[in-house]
Amino acid sequence: MEIFNLYNGMKIMFSMVGVAVPAVFYYALALAVFVWLGLFILQGFGLYTMAKKREMKGKWKAFVPFVNIHYIGNLAGECHIFGQKVKRAGLYAMLAQILVTVLCAFVAASEIYLYTTCGMPKFDEWDVPYWTDLQGFSLTVFRFYDVSGYILSTVQLVYEVLMLVLLLGLYKKYNPKNYMVLGFLALFVPISRFIVIFVLRNRQAIDYEAYMQARYEAYMRHRQQQQNPYGTSYGNPYGNPYGNPYSKPQTPQNAPEPEDPFAEFGGDKNREETPPQNADDPDEFFS
Repeated sequence: MEIFNLYNGMKIMFSMVGVAVPAVFYYALALAVFVWLGLFILQGFGLYTMAKKREMKGKWKAFVPFVNIHYIGNLAGECHIFGQKVKRAGLYAMLAQILVTVLCAFVAASEIYLYTTCGMPKFDEWDVPYWTDLQGFSLTVFRFYDVSGYILSTVQLVYEVLMLVLLLGLYKKYNPKNYMVLGFLALFVPISRFIVIFVLRNRQAIDYEAYMQARYEAYMRHRQQQQNPYGTSYGNPYGNPYGNPYSKPQTPQNAPEPEDPFAEFGGDKNREETPPQNADDPDEFFS
C-alpha cells in the first residue's frame, strides 16, 4: 500500500516536470520502489534492534515483507480498540496488507496497460479517464480499472484500521506519552511508521498499564500535598476547616486550666458570693 501511495505521488511529480506518457508510469514505479526499499530497510533495523533488546526469537522476520507486520504484533503484544482486546492483531494486519498489495499491483498494472496499449484516454466531467472502442481483454481490464477505486478504498480502510490498532499497541510500549499522536500520524502519513520505528528502536519497552498506574499514584500524591501541606484536614494547621468562626476549637485533653483573669480582685468569678454574716435580713422591710 505504501508503494502505491508513493507511486501515485511520483506520477504527479513527473507529470508536472513534463515527462511524457508512458515513461511517467515507469519512472514513477521505479522511484517508488527505490524509496520504499530504503524505508523498509530502515524499519527492519528498528524492529531488529527492538527484538534484540528484548531477547526475542526470529529477529530475521524484521526484514521479510508482510511477515514483518506479524512480527510487529509480537513486539506490540496485547492490542486494544475502544477498550476491547484484539487478539492476533499482527496476523490480521498482515493478511490485510497482502490483500491490499495484490489489489494495488493489479490497479497499477491495469493503468499502465491501458495507457501504453490503448492510447490516451478521454476524460468525463469529473476528470475520470475512459477509453472507447475497447474489445476483449482490453475491455475487461478497463472494466476492472473503472471499479477498482471503490474496491481499493474499502480494502484500504480495513487495512488502515488494523494497522492503527497494531501501531498503537507498539507505540504504547515505546512512547506511551505520545502514542496517540504517533498512531494517527501513521494513519494520515503511512510512511511515517518506518521512520518512527527506527527512531524508537533504542527505547526500553514498558508495561503501559503499570506506567499509567504509576502516573496516577504520582498525581494523587502531588494533589494531596497541594491540598494538605500541614497534614491536617483541608490543609488548615489550626484544625478549623474553612476558617469557620462558629466551629468550636478543639482543646487538648491534658491542657492546663486557664488562669482566672479576676484573681487580683480577690476571688474566683465562677464561685458564688456569700453575703456577710452580719447582713440585715432583706425581709425586715416587709415585716
